[in-house]
Amino acid sequence: MGKIPPPVGGVTIHVSRLIEDLKRKGFNKFSFYDFANRSLPAIFRQISLFPVIHLHTSNTYFQLIISIFCFLTNKKLIITYHGNWGRFGYLRNLAGSVSAMLTYIPVAQNPESMVKMKVRNQRTILISSFIHPGYVTPLSDTILEKLHYYRKTFTYLFCTNASNLFFDKNGNEIYGILELITYFSNRPNEALVICDPSGKVEEYINNQLSCLPQNILFIIGAYDFSNTLIVSDGFIRNTTTDGDSVSIHEALLLKIPVFATDCVTRPVPCILYKKAPDTDFVKELEKWKENLPLSLPEHKSESATDMLIGVYSQCLGLKDKNVHLQKKTKA
Repeated sequence: MGKIPPPVGGVTIHVSRLIEDLKRKGFNKFSFYDFANRSLPAIFRQISLFPVIHLHTSNTYFQLIISIFCFLTNKKLIITYHGNWGRFGYLRNLAGSVSAMLTYIPVAQNPESMVKMKVRNQRTILISSFIHPGYVTPLSDTILEKLHYYRKTFTYLFCTNASNLFFDKNGNEIYGILELITYFSNRPNEALVICDPSGKVEEYINNQLSCLPQNILFIIGAYDFSNTLIVSDGFIRNTTTDGDSVSIHEALLLKIPVFATDCVTRPVPCILYKKAPDTDFVKELEKWKENLPLSLPEHKSESATDMLIGVYSQCLGLKDKNVHLQKKTKA
């Protein structure tokens, strides 16, 4: 149960890929319910039809409502807590804590979150958000032309993305786009492509700046981010908080260098930094190239879909399908 694109974001991409991957792997004991624009009574009616519910949402109050309903109706609820645990203010964090206590199996997306969530519920498990993409939708000719122009015009081309305009509990823009634009405005040989599916980040930036630097390109609308990664020298994840970034895994899969803030645990190949203004991305990129082995090992991670099939199977009482859950709950 969750939402699929549009809008495009880490949660909706994860859900859509999970649905496709479950089908590809032959697991057909599920039904997906898109709760976008549905009333609570309609959602409750749908939940009542199934013994096991898997909820994907970042709305902590909705998590709490669903967890209470499932607890009272004796449903086995799995909630994937997308994002970093405890990143909200007091009330939203409290709602998340109560829902985690009532949930049958809470799913964390980074080690720090799992440690904190286990205090609330010992059945908490850790599963990555990344699921290998299937078919990659090609770019339109207009966007392709813009990307190739920037690739030829500038010595270095970096990219970043922001699913929407969000601020953390301290009032900071979560994806750090304004900070990156300020950084690149003083580096005329380097360009930054910003993928902004909602268009709200560009609108925010235009309200903050009198004009956009020539080496900054916004790409608005829903399209496959891997298309931007493959023409870039590096991917920058300049976030103030994070869960388990799908984009980082995609970049590493394509062997694109990843620069990421150290706000949470990142995959080992990432180049970590604290603040963009104190970082020389080109210098770090050149160091990365110098140290690059002749054959970069393939980025691998345990299949999130396989792990979830194990969780679903144990909850449904199916035999010989519970290995992943047993291993994780003993950790």
